[in-house]
Amino acid sequence: MPVDEPRLLADTATPDIDAALALREAGLEGAALDRLIAALRREPGNAEAHLLAGETLLALGRSPAAAERFARVIALDPGALRLRQFWAEALAQSGRPAAAIAAYEHLLRLRPGHRQALKAQASLLAVTGEPDRAIARYRELTLLDRDDAEALTELGRLLVDRDAAPDAVPPLQRALRLDPARAEAQHHLGRAWALLGEPAKAAQSLERACDLDPDDRLGSRAALEALAQAAGMLPASYVRDLFDQYAPGFDTALMTRLDYRGPALLRRALDRLLGLPQPLSILDIGCGTGLVGRELRPFARLLEGVDLAPRMIEQAARTGLYDALHVGDAVPALQDGRSWDVIVAGDVLVYLGDLAPLITAVAAALTPGGLFLATAESLPEGIDAPFHLKPTRRFGHGEGYVARLAGEQGLSVALIEPAAIRLEKKQPVRGFVFALARR
Repeated sequence: MPVDEPRLLADTATPDIDAALALREAGLEGAALDRLIAALRREPGNAEAHLLAGETLLALGRSPAAAERFARVIALDPGALRLRQFWAEALAQSGRPAAAIAAYEHLLRLRPGHRQALKAQASLLAVTGEPDRAIARYRELTLLDRDDAEALTELGRLLVDRDAAPDAVPPLQRALRLDPARAEAQHHLGRAWALLGEPAKAAQSLERACDLDPDDRLGSRAALEALAQAAGMLPASYVRDLFDQYAPGFDTALMTRLDYRGPALLRRALDRLLGLPQPLSILDIGCGTGLVGRELRPFARLLEGVDLAPRMIEQAARTGLYDALHVGDAVPALQDGRSWDVIVAGDVLVYLGDLAPLITAVAAALTPGGLFLATAESLPEGIDAPFHLKPTRRFGHGEGYVARLAGEQGLSVALIEPAAIRLEKKQPVRGFVFALARR
């Protein structure tokens, strides 16, 4: 007889048990239980009736009573592994995790490597505050079955929770190779990369987790925002993918539905500062589809654009406005040794929290008397900080912060004034337009 089958269940069937089984087959669990209890009154030592009563009670959600029934059968047949598994499950469901852990431990002593017992016990150990024992069980389980994506994910999660990120990455990556749509594995891999100081990789995993978990049960969006807040910028991969996605209908959405005013605000600021159009060298950073370029082309003898998103650059190229276009990040583009009369950034700073690297690069790239013009969104009410990531996943900035950074780089504030940059949920977004001049 197999070792995991109850040895005392042979030849214990009775008409009552047969009737109870038929009632269970028909979905009449309550009637089946009544028949089994009647049988046990006549024959209290019938192990089969106790077992079936326990299973039926478990099906009815009466876990404590089920656990008691299974305990009686185990007393009759201590070596029955299947009964011990039922008993442990009933103990867990009846809110007795410590007893269930002990029951699984006994089962594992009788049958080392029992996969269901390992997984169930590991899960209980994790929720009862014994992560090290849980990790050991999950390691054992993943050695027995390297293709258990759920166990690999839980192992990775626990290792991240224990600040063991280097050990967490391999099981989480394996879980995703087995199941690329597993949101939990993407989320915890993102957490691991963040702990390892890899913000771009962290953002990529967390963004994927957001896609896989639209209701954000895991809190991936909050983790992304915390990552961006700590880094002082949104990940380049997020910005690139966002704008590549929206490139085909970008102009219509921005100008029609969102009433985007950035290009007009920048043109008006340049008109006020320069008067008549002049033949200037202009670099449009974050040029997008060319909305700012349309406004500034009359001022330009040379107009170049740079943007992270290749599809945005494709749209800008179709306008014929630019003398050259480049795919890339703003700061490296400003560090190529060339100088510009005007550098402009329309709706770019909202994706950068910490503006120090950008303004440092701008100051070095401007010709004497050159101008840097940009739009920014204001800080939310009540926030006292240089910058802050808002719920829209766009950064707000303080006007004083911009002025301070300018002064540190030898730039003067030529213009700074409040403006409604765009609409959000049909309401104006508070912001400001500014111009910094190289002395």
